[in-house]
Amino acid sequence: MACLRINDSFLAAAERRILADLVRRLPAAATPDRLTALGLVGAGLTALGFLACRWSYGGLILVVGGLFLNWFGDSLDGTLARYRQIERLHYGYFIDHSADLIAHTLIIVGLGLSPFFTIPSALLVLSLYLLMSSYTYLRVVTESVHRLSYGGMGATEFRLLVAGWALFAAAWGPGLTTAQIGSFVGLDLAIGLMSACTFLAFMGVVCGDLSRLRREERLSEASRAVIPPREAAAESELPQPAAR
Repeated sequence: MACLRINDSFLAAAERRILADLVRRLPAAATPDRLTALGLVGAGLTALGFLACRWSYGGLILVVGGLFLNWFGDSLDGTLARYRQIERLHYGYFIDHSADLIAHTLIIVGLGLSPFFTIPSALLVLSLYLLMSSYTYLRVVTESVHRLSYGGMGATEFRLLVAGWALFAAAWGPGLTTAQIGSFVGLDLAIGLMSACTFLAFMGVVCGDLSRLRREERLSEASRAVIPPREAAAESELPQPAAR
């Protein structure tokens, strides 16, 4: 879709330079749809790697490799389409973001099934991701603004965070995800607190957006009110009697 794309994540500038170099080196056989499919395959491999870590931490190799493939395919599909000027506005937007929703669901649920996280924490993280995605798509429709990052965090930073957490948790040991605080798992309490703070901040942002949109629509209505109605406009077009 034609809209203003905003990506002010921590790694955005460096990533743009890397993608600009990579996209010129891709063979003709590489297409945006194939790259999108590669990104989905990478997400599936990541989920399988997380699941395999329940038996062997060797699955981390699959996790890191899958996250790289997901980044490569997801970051380059739209970049390639724009570089070759073969964009399909509605189809491309639909397939790209549908793939994002599927891929991130696989990655987050896979993390929850691994020894490095818990399912309750993973579902909280997934709910926040879907919440922010819904907000992003609402802004695309209402304001033609597509924000790709929030608080310096974009999809690339998220992948690095997932990989970093998995490696850290593997090095720390199982105590990280099993430590109890009262009758609750400490990790779940920490993720729950952060999720609650994020949700409250989200509500504040939504309220601010609603106030701004209300002001903008009132100004628009006020500007239309000073325009003569159709009847007055029609009368003004009638021939006037000649002055005596």
